[in-house]
Order: sequence, then C-alpha cells, then structure tokens
Amino acid sequence: MWQSLSDTNIFWFALAILVSLLSHYVRGLRWRLLGETFGCSVSRINSFLAVMSGYLTNLAVPRLGEVVRCTMLHKSDNVPIDKSIGSVLTERAADMVLFLLFLLLTLIFSTDVLTDYTQRNFNTDFEKYIMPLAMVAIVIAVLVAAFLIFGKRIRQNTLFKKITEFAKGLLQGIKSIIKLRRPWLFIFYSFAIWALWIIGTLCCFMAIEQTSGLNLVHALTTTVLGAFGPMITPGGIGLQPAIYAEVLQSFAIDRAVGYACGWLSWIASQSGTILIGLFAFIYFSFKKKTTNL
Repeated sequence: MWQSLSDTNIFWFALAILVSLLSHYVRGLRWRLLGETFGCSVSRINSFLAVMSGYLTNLAVPRLGEVVRCTMLHKSDNVPIDKSIGSVLTERAADMVLFLLFLLLTLIFSTDVLTDYTQRNFNTDFEKYIMPLAMVAIVIAVLVAAFLIFGKRIRQNTLFKKITEFAKGLLQGIKSIIKLRRPWLFIFYSFAIWALWIIGTLCCFMAIEQTSGLNLVHALTTTVLGAFGPMITPGGIGLQPAIYAEVLQSFAIDRAVGYACGWLSWIASQSGTILIGLFAFIYFSFKKKTTNL
C-alpha cells in the first residue's frame, strides 16, 4: 500500500483535489438557489465557504456541520437559521434521491459486484432490529398520548410556541424546492455534484499505475459504494478506504492497492476540506451581520 502511495502521479492527485473542491462549489451554488426562494441573496463565495465550514465541522462531529454552515450565513448575511436548515434538509432529500438513482445504475452495470459485496459485508438479519423498532414505537405512543391529554397546556407553553415558530420556518425552508424559479438548474447542479465525485474517483484511479486501467463504470461502482463511508464514520475516515479495497478487489485489483486508492481518494477530498474549511472559519470571523434581507 505504501509503495502504491509513494508512486502516486501528482498531476492526477492534484486534479482529484480540484475536482473535489469544484463539487463543493457547485453544492454552494445549489444551496444558493434554495435561499433565493425565501428572499435571501447570498454571494457565491459566502455560500461556498459556508459549505466548507460545515464539511470541516462534520469531520469532528457528524451532522453538526449542517447547523454550522447555516449559522455562518446568519452571521454574514442575516439568513434566518430555521429556513436555512429547512433548505439543507431539502438538499439532503435531493441527495438521497440521486444516491438511490446512482445505486440503481450500479446495480444495472455491476450486479455481480454489488451482490457479492452486500452479502459479504452486511448482516441482513432483521431480528436484531425488532427491539429498537418496538422501543421507538412505544416512545412515539407515549408522546402522542401526553399531547392528547395535556395538549391545551402544552400549546400555551412559551417554549412550545417558540418551537412551533421555528418549525414553521423550517417547513418554509423545506418547501423552498417547490418555489424554485430555475428548477432545471437545481437538477443540473445535483447531477453535476455526483458527476464530479465520480470523475474525482477516476482521477484517483489514474494516479496509481495498478488502477489506471479501470474505466468510468468501475469509478461509478466504487464511488456509490464508497458513499456509505461518510454516512457511518466522520468524513468516511477508515471505512471509505476499506470499502474501496473490497470493491476494487472484485475488479481484480490487489487489496493493498485498493486500500491505497481509497486513502488517496479520502486524502484528496479531505485535504481541500481542511484547508478551505479553516480559511472559511477565519473569513466568517471577520464578517459582520448585515441588515435584514
């Protein structure tokens, strides 16, 4: 693995970093579109740097970054946090739809690889999920019963009123996708983000001699399955390279080389995140809140 990393083609590695940053910039552009629906006009640079500050935060505390990037724009452009968080939830929903679509494409183009991988790496025994699901159902039932019994008092509570107001703003942010003036541009940005991720993986393939012969279908399969990494561990650290090794082994690539490629991809994506994310925190620390938009 170390030999593969030491022989890395610097040009392709640098290109992978640039492609990763470009995908984040496009994400900032897409988020900016959603902000326009509730009357917030944010500059491209502010939107991009807010996204990067969120990604950096997610490396330490997963999902806290979504709140942080909304806070940054509230500080710099006075964007309402509740509506901003709602737009982030809309973004995540769009990402999930695209993920399922690309997972379907992977199933079509690499059925054998995907089937073998899931059988070897995921426990599909449903019995272990019965107890947690039952506990969740009990908690929901208790909350519903409490609201029905003490509903009037709860609705008159000051804290409940504040939560209700926040929820309304959140809902408005979620509905922002319905009010898009340029929905096709939102769709284009969403596909562009995934396309850039796949191209970034292909660049990492080209950076290592043993994987340079892999094609776009291999990059698609590796990227889609590798996406499970960040869903489970902060930034996909440790898990993403392991998934790469498993997938590339199915493509007759040595396991050690697969790990090298996975770590290369992870470093390419996170090095830009750390550098630009740190700059973003410094940048926003000097920004003063503007007037209401």
